[in-house]
Amino acid sequence: MKDYGKIYLKVYIIIHLIFLLLALIVYRRAQVTYAFIRLEIGAVITTAIVGFALWLFRLEKGNSLINTILGYIVIIPSIFVLRNTFGQYLFRFTWLIYVVMVFVGIIYGFAVWVVSKKYKKEVDDLNKLLNKDQSKDQ
Repeated sequence: MKDYGKIYLKVYIIIHLIFLLLALIVYRRAQVTYAFIRLEIGAVITTAIVGFALWLFRLEKGNSLINTILGYIVIIPSIFVLRNTFGQYLFRFTWLIYVVMVFVGIIYGFAVWVVSKKYKKEVDDLNKLLNKDQSKDQ
């Protein structure tokens, strides 16, 4: 729970900045202001969802591929929360939400790629150290 709390706080700051930016965009384009409580509830729910997805992604127990897939599946409802929060002013076309899903999937895939490269490098370093110790003992 301590790890989730740290992740939640980091995501909370980022999500609030994104929601502030999106509310500013909607205000500039459509002259519509949102109630603070509506934005706050949407941001808290989105933060909880994204924080849980990142916690699943970083979980070291279990199969990493399954954790990655579950993390992406968990992120998808946050896009619908975003749509309900900002409504038709941000998502005028229905197909736009699917474009956002693909965009989130690309970002998530890039994150998986970076983490897998880091993991492979750590495994290679540990194997080199193990081989070095074994050759030293002989």
